[in-house]
Amino acid sequence: MAAVNACFVPDDGVAVATNGGARHQQTVSSTTNAESAQESAGCWSGLKRLMGVDDSLFGPHSRAQVLQMALAELVGTGMLIFLGCMGTVVGMSHSPHPHLLVALAFGLAVMICIQIMAHISKAHLNPAVTFSLVVIGDLNVPLAGVYIVSQVIGATLGYGVLMAITPDRVLKEHSPNGTCCAMCVTLVNPEMTSLQGLLAEFLVTSILVLVVCSVFDRRNARNTDSVSIKFGLTVAAIAMNEGAYTGGSMNPARSFGPAIWTGVWENHWVYWVGPLAAGLLTSAFYRFVFGLPPVHQSLPQELDQGVPLTGVRDGGTEETNMK
Repeated sequence: MAAVNACFVPDDGVAVATNGGARHQQTVSSTTNAESAQESAGCWSGLKRLMGVDDSLFGPHSRAQVLQMALAELVGTGMLIFLGCMGTVVGMSHSPHPHLLVALAFGLAVMICIQIMAHISKAHLNPAVTFSLVVIGDLNVPLAGVYIVSQVIGATLGYGVLMAITPDRVLKEHSPNGTCCAMCVTLVNPEMTSLQGLLAEFLVTSILVLVVCSVFDRRNARNTDSVSIKFGLTVAAIAMNEGAYTGGSMNPARSFGPAIWTGVWENHWVYWVGPLAAGLLTSAFYRFVFGLPPVHQSLPQELDQGVPLTGVRDGGTEETNMK
């Protein structure tokens, strides 16, 4: 009877051969397998770095911290929509609100929300901003998902609260069908095509994203005082100039909240595709063209020792102004 030859490889990497019941151990070269495993690990590690994914699901943040940040984004975005859209309500006074007032209402609302929530969640309040911070490496993909869900829910709740306190007469008077309100709904100008609206939202959101990237750039760390005021004025300035084109949304959550309550979905995709594309592409441009320094890289001394905007440096000492 012919001898039976067999070979198996146990977990210890040593092959065991049997020949007609006799077993002989021989060491199997693991060079190829090791190289393949190392290459796969390197690819996966690089992919995780690109996506901002740490070994833990939410990086260095505990679940309690993630819950706090999610609530901050939910409440902050809700406040933004509540206060900003309140400035667009028509019929509560004798004269309609001018466009300048609406732009300032949103800009000042952004300033308030950032001042309240920035130390908890950095106050993104906008999925496009969250997308951009994933690209520049400030947070990972799972945490970004938590942020975006919180922002969308917050915008929906904020608009709902505004509807709850607004007189029914006002809502029906300014309704396309007499049953619901259309206040604060972002729409592409009727004289524009959808593609023109998409490009407009992409461009103005890109400006906002460039401001975001510059604020989170470590080379600019000593010049970030009064960030809430800067962001508020940025949003107000863009809304003043671009509002007649698409409403100056720059924020998918801001457009989603009013749309889901009013049922007005005309060209709604523009307010997701344009801002999110700007968040991804503009932040990638900033990161790879302007060159964000890695976290572990030390900055030049002249960049690291700038004069803060709230202080005066004299003879190597710094005096911080009282606020």
